[in-house]
Amino acid sequence: MNERILVVDDEETNRELLEAILVPDGYQVEMAADGEAALAQVARFPPDLVLLDLLMPGMHGLEVCQRLRQELAPELPIIVVTAVGQLPAKEAALTSGADDFVTKPVRPEDIRARVAALLKVRRIRRELDRTLAYLLELEASARLQRRAALAKIVGRTLPRPAPAGASVAVLLVDDEALTREFYGDLLAEHGFQVFATESGREALDLLERQPVEAVILDVQMPGISGLQVLARIRETRPELPVIMLTGHPTSQNAIASLKLGAFDFIIKGLEHGLVIMAVHRAVRHRREILERAEEFQRMQARIAELEAAPHGQRND
Repeated sequence: MNERILVVDDEETNRELLEAILVPDGYQVEMAADGEAALAQVARFPPDLVLLDLLMPGMHGLEVCQRLRQELAPELPIIVVTAVGQLPAKEAALTSGADDFVTKPVRPEDIRARVAALLKVRRIRRELDRTLAYLLELEASARLQRRAALAKIVGRTLPRPAPAGASVAVLLVDDEALTREFYGDLLAEHGFQVFATESGREALDLLERQPVEAVILDVQMPGISGLQVLARIRETRPELPVIMLTGHPTSQNAIASLKLGAFDFIIKGLEHGLVIMAVHRAVRHRREILERAEEFQRMQARIAELEAAPHGQRND
């Protein structure tokens, strides 16, 4: 076990009693006879838990507790062990930062149980902290690797002019400049005319003045989110296909996007050809919808023309 416990008490008998209770359980017990010595020991080599007496000459146990909690070791478990058993003393100890309160004379099984419980909580917290730190480090590393990969690809992939006669305009919306540059160059290489914006608000403004045939839209953006922009586009331009692009895929985002009418949902960093194929399919889908709408309008116009003409002049 090897966990270190600091016993702070001005009476040697009390210190030795607690040592005799804890050492058989595998704890390493250290001792301090007053508050100043306890603070010095914690500052020099913090223990895993403190057993602290309240009534000591010099610095009172409450002050020791407050200074430990506020200055030296905010996460250090502290159990107050005192002969003062009144409720106000307990409230004062807990208010000063103690985690538990034990009244003398102590019962060995009681002190063992409380020490074991607090140390278990401390171990769990440390493990959670390590896990969280690892996850944050892993996320940061993955983000750096992704940025490095995109930068490398952008660095070696020079945009080529669109072929003559190309007229397919695409709106690319992403708050990351590197992502806009990479996918913008990729689309340009395949003959698309790319308009890029870094926010949902700019995208909606651009759509009011610039005709495009497809939109590639990041899901997570500051300000107006991609899902909000998608909903606005569906209201105002229902025929315009929107391809959702994200680096943080979740089932909730995918389901929400498709429910709102997204044409496709693609994860950043996968095969880049998927984006190009999705845009081609989206443009073809949009043109087919418009062609069917135009054909329907022509048929309606022809029907109206035939119905309006005199019976003998119909050439059907």
